[in-house]
Amino acid sequence: MKVFIETYGCDTSKNTTEIMAKILLENGHNLVSKDDADIIIINSCALNGKIERKIITRLNELKDSNKKVLISGCLAEVSKEKIDAILPEASIMGVSSFPNVARIVTKMMDYKVERLKDSPETLIGKPRIKINPAVGIVQIAEGCSNTCSFCVDRTTRGTLVSYEPDAIIREFQNSVDSGAKEIHLIAQDVAAYGFDSGVKLPALLRKLSCIQGNFKIKLGVMNPASVLKILDDLVLAFNHPKIYRYLEIPMQSGSNKILHNMRREYTSEEYKMIVAAFRKKYPDMTFSTDVLLGFPGESDEDFGKTVALLTEVKPDVVTEYMYTTRPYTTAGETDIPSWKSKNRAVEIQQLADKLQDNSNEKWKSWGGLVTVSDKINDKYIARNYAYKPIILQKANLGDVITVDVVGTYGGNLLGK
Repeated sequence: MKVFIETYGCDTSKNTTEIMAKILLENGHNLVSKDDADIIIINSCALNGKIERKIITRLNELKDSNKKVLISGCLAEVSKEKIDAILPEASIMGVSSFPNVARIVTKMMDYKVERLKDSPETLIGKPRIKINPAVGIVQIAEGCSNTCSFCVDRTTRGTLVSYEPDAIIREFQNSVDSGAKEIHLIAQDVAAYGFDSGVKLPALLRKLSCIQGNFKIKLGVMNPASVLKILDDLVLAFNHPKIYRYLEIPMQSGSNKILHNMRREYTSEEYKMIVAAFRKKYPDMTFSTDVLLGFPGESDEDFGKTVALLTEVKPDVVTEYMYTTRPYTTAGETDIPSWKSKNRAVEIQQLADKLQDNSNEKWKSWGGLVTVSDKINDKYIARNYAYKPIILQKANLGDVITVDVVGTYGGNLLGK
């Protein structure tokens, strides 16, 4: 069959897509453009309402395409009724069933397939076809140790299972050997690695940093509650030139009341302590954070505390998103009027733009080594040691080159 895979969500979805692509090719299927495909696979995400709406819009577009559609991933498990209402003839494949994608695609030519649950397989070490030759994705754990009241990951991904360090090292080495210059360590909560087994994240980072090669390590999202348990050791582990000085640590809210209701298991004071500990050791570290707006019970005072915390810790990147009730979660429906949530989102976005501009100002005269790790349209994205994105007009994916920052471009730095 001729197949095209569309990927939605984070690196976890990209990781699954790379493995599915290899499975399909090994079983005689062809990967083609979406226009030439007989079958479109929507590898979905159910993190929030914004992503779900984007996928639903795409499903509506496929109604009259005369193509067979397979929806895989988290949304297939938690919003099956919505999918059936839009595309009743679409096949559905759950998170744990994707190793069977080749057989499912073959059967789809004759009838609708629904396969939601299989015995989970370890994803480490699976052959893959890279989406981006310059970037390697290494999943270090599956599932989540947290029980946030607004998140569906625990339902779709299960409880935390950390992969063996030796298996991770082999996968990491394979990425380096294949030419990857930027390697992403991913999990639902990277900082929780080893809480169920023994070897914790700082020890794993030290092992990976010792691998020979010209590469940089980017760590995925970390729950502050998990970071607190390994804070001192993690700060020290970042002291290596092969690790990007970049921390993706969602604060979600500046109100301790809301954080408690979210079941996030940290306070705003503890969040500030984490940022301060890293900034003391690495003053130029890049921080990225998420803010969830319109959570049930979020008063004007609670929102004001979020603004105050952002203003104080000054993250380099802020992503705000609106609360939407997710299936199988306990937070419930929001009691915040949509107009108020939208106004709050505008205020946060304006603050985020200001914080980003201030951050970029510090780098305007910077020059040094960067890794060219992505291409968007006709422009290349390079990253310096603090994972700051620098736009280049000409480059090659995987280049490690010296650039000078000469200005800004669309919120990013412009390099030459």
